[in-house]
Amino acid sequence: MHEAPKKAISRQRARSVQDKDLRRAHLVQAAAQLFADADFDGVTIAQVAQTAGVAKGTAYIYFPTKEALFLELVRAELSTWLEQLERSLRRVRAHDRVQSVSTILARCVSQRPTLWRLLILLHSVIEPKIDEGRACDFKFFLLDLLSRAGNAIASKIPGLQADQAVTVVLQLHALVIGLAQLANPPPVIAQVLAQNPALQAMQIDFEPFLMRSLVTLLRGTVAGAPTGAHIPLNRC
Repeated sequence: MHEAPKKAISRQRARSVQDKDLRRAHLVQAAAQLFADADFDGVTIAQVAQTAGVAKGTAYIYFPTKEALFLELVRAELSTWLEQLERSLRRVRAHDRVQSVSTILARCVSQRPTLWRLLILLHSVIEPKIDEGRACDFKFFLLDLLSRAGNAIASKIPGLQADQAVTVVLQLHALVIGLAQLANPPPVIAQVLAQNPALQAMQIDFEPFLMRSLVTLLRGTVAGAPTGAHIPLNRC
């Protein structure tokens, strides 16, 4: 659960950069708080504004659409995930680095259900309704995140190149989107799976399954998978 914004903010117009950043942060925190107890369709800009302690019109000044607001929430969640990942990887000293890194990657994702819920929405719901400027800015944010995460992972696994580790992070992204839905099926599917022993193989425990998948990916990559393509850094 995300905490509610920690202090009230004035409904008067924010003038300083600090006040504007604070108001933006309160809106993102409010969206996270509401999203923890509802799905995307169940969260409205009006509810976010009320929770953040600002007028509805003020919320639209900072985020013209709900998708723009949730895109900022994705950015915040990914930033926190990356910080946690880098801290955890710095402590890796085990002999089996692939197993240790895979365990950390799986744990850092599984501990952030808001993140994997957002990733499920990102490409099909959020990105199609944002403007080109926000899309470009977000994709370059992701490029930087991929580089940092890839470097952190590669530094811990002998024989793994940074560009290969970037590919692994992209594969992790795809795995999370798919496995999160398999591990959290709709109630009718969960009931069918639970009542039929023959379907036991389809019951997915998210973190262990993700960890085992990452071990397979990393071992295969280190054993000789081709390196990823170079990504040019020309900004929009």
